[in-house]
Amino acid sequence: MALQERAERTRAKLIQAAATVFDEVGYQRATLMTISEQAKVTKGGLSFHFTTKAELGRAVQAEASSLSAAVLEDLAERQGPALEIVVEMTHALAELLTADVVVRAGTRLAQEFESPQDPALNAQVYWLSTLHRMLNRAVADGSLAPGTDVRAATALIMSVTMGAERLTSTPYQWAALGRPEVPAESTQQWMSRMWRVLRPTLAAAPGPRHSAAAAVGSPLPSGGSPLSSVPPPGLPAGTNGTVRQLVPGRLRG
Repeated sequence: MALQERAERTRAKLIQAAATVFDEVGYQRATLMTISEQAKVTKGGLSFHFTTKAELGRAVQAEASSLSAAVLEDLAERQGPALEIVVEMTHALAELLTADVVVRAGTRLAQEFESPQDPALNAQVYWLSTLHRMLNRAVADGSLAPGTDVRAATALIMSVTMGAERLTSTPYQWAALGRPEVPAESTQQWMSRMWRVLRPTLAAAPGPRHSAAAAVGSPLPSGGSPLSSVPPPGLPAGTNGTVRQLVPGRLRG
């Protein structure tokens, strides 16, 4: 049992170290030697768990999906207008991108090397499928504005969420816009600002519950689309014990 626990700890260290290296230099420039040094694990110890860099990259992506699931599925179980739960989800995802290097590296890897379209192995696909599922729920409960294109809304919300992290991680030259006095804002502040722009377009007007048929909530095409309307399978809990602390405590936006 002690040997098994030690092996599990070593594997977790390697995934964390790989995520750090992938996040800093990207997949192409990362080497197994650099990752083993980052983890303080011998090259032999690394190869015992992962024989190739691609295998290690897929492990980082799977862990990023698992960590995302620990947050999103908890929120999906909440009661209330589904669009408000989507707002909560975007705040939680933006916080994960900012605070968790595994999630951040997992989304970067999805752009940099051939990634599976399985939500359990690709965090971006998991986010898309979950947001799309929740927006279809918003059609059903009347919280999404009638006539909204659910697929387009999903893509827009996904782009805004990932963009919020970029605005805080990349120096933004407000002076170029003639606003040098604007202070830097956190990811959560950016999400709130952007939802103030999005909400009037996406939220149904106050009043009687709208008919679910009024919004464009038809299922997406099949065939492995990242925006599959079929809920992804349950994922194992993540190994990062701090993830659940990232779930916002109240609705924001």
